Amino acid sequence: MFDLLIRNGTVVTAQGSFPWDVAIQGGKIAATGPHGSLGQAKEVLDAAGKLVLPGMIDPHVHIHHPFKGGYSADDFATATRSAAFGGVTTVCDFAIQWDKEKTLAETCALRRSQFEGQSYTDFTFHACPTRSDPETVAELPGLIAGGVPSAKLYMTYSRQDRMSDDAALCEALKVTAAHGGLVGVHAENDAMCCYYSDQYQRVGKTSPHYFPLCKHNLVEAEAVNRAIYLAKATGGRLYIFHLSCRESLDLLRTARAEGVQVYAETCIHYLTLDDTYYDRPDGAQFICSPPLRSKADVEALWEGVREGLIGVVSSDHCGFSLENKASGCNDFTATPNGLPGMETRLAALYTYGVRTGRISLPQLVALLSTNPARVFGMYPHKGDIRPASDADLVLFDPEANSVISPDALHSPVDWNPYDGQKLYGRTETVLLRGEALIRDGVCCAAPGAGRFVERRAEDMDLNT
Repeated sequence: MFDLLIRNGTVVTAQGSFPWDVAIQGGKIAATGPHGSLGQAKEVLDAAGKLVLPGMIDPHVHIHHPFKGGYSADDFATATRSAAFGGVTTVCDFAIQWDKEKTLAETCALRRSQFEGQSYTDFTFHACPTRSDPETVAELPGLIAGGVPSAKLYMTYSRQDRMSDDAALCEALKVTAAHGGLVGVHAENDAMCCYYSDQYQRVGKTSPHYFPLCKHNLVEAEAVNRAIYLAKATGGRLYIFHLSCRESLDLLRTARAEGVQVYAETCIHYLTLDDTYYDRPDGAQFICSPPLRSKADVEALWEGVREGLIGVVSSDHCGFSLENKASGCNDFTATPNGLPGMETRLAALYTYGVRTGRISLPQLVALLSTNPARVFGMYPHKGDIRPASDADLVLFDPEANSVISPDALHSPVDWNPYDGQKLYGRTETVLLRGEALIRDGVCCAAPGAGRFVERRAEDMDLNT
């Protein structure tokens, strides 16, 4: 007899949609099969009219992010609880080397300790060095072997003391060529960012309208081109975080055709919002890096998704409050960058992608779950509905809808990019390793339900 049986739902994986039941035993998926074929269980969940999805994986989130001596509005418990209401069962944060006196390994150990006992969801993180010395690069093989096989290097933010230089990027890519793993980049040309920002400030043009002009498409594309060239020259494995413009997409298309080991994500806001938001009275709220792009870029990104060039849609969640955001209403340089997005990512992609016919349900699952699991070394334990996988599952009502507002969500962040918009689809029940995080729209777990996910370089697959 199984522990739990999910009956009468439509199971959706990256391979297709199936009228299956799902049996769970010991926190794992024990069997799948046609409705009524799997026998008895101690507990039964009726999923009639619901989609049964693998748990969502968000590979790009910033929780408890520093700003002016404080932090973003959510912490490790509240952020992951909100994520669970959005169907997320695993988050990938960043172990950023804020304290340069600490080694990268010490930074990763600290980040893990901050999540443990607090996170509702399973969690992992990317190592994020801010020192460009050989000693820091030399730590990467040990981290790869120790379950953190991905790193992120910033190609900008020199003035925030966060930037890695090109030599460090080149050497980090060499490490992945020799040891496996993956190097991700925040790709923006730092000198161009600083130059254009200074120019606009000098003439007093600092309203949100001018922010995307400081970080126009060439700023991103040049850095993407440079990173791809280094990956090609070293044989390294490269991941482009938050690709946002058509020029970068063209570079990616060419590189992949040449066999360069490069993979890319975009974020949900680059598919659903555009640069006209910066001309709204609340334009400062939408400041993020890279900035929101033109409608032409938005359509190009959708084509990249359909083409399979963009294989992951993340949230790049960074939940600053309205008060934090308002600090730069007349000066974009004073505004903290980032948008909240973990809880609304699934519904937004379903609304703007599936319901508009841009993508299919299996593509949605691939973009939000299966591909992140494959690329970041969690597959097949996560990202699929198959025997022996973790029983991370979402029961999703595709016909439900709600108008987004802070009161409709479950986050301490007091605004959302989709406020006032109707999004379709609702996460009804979420299971993490067979245990309920959310049941019929109510949280029934406690902080600490989530575990650290030790990832393996040999399980990373950039060919999805």
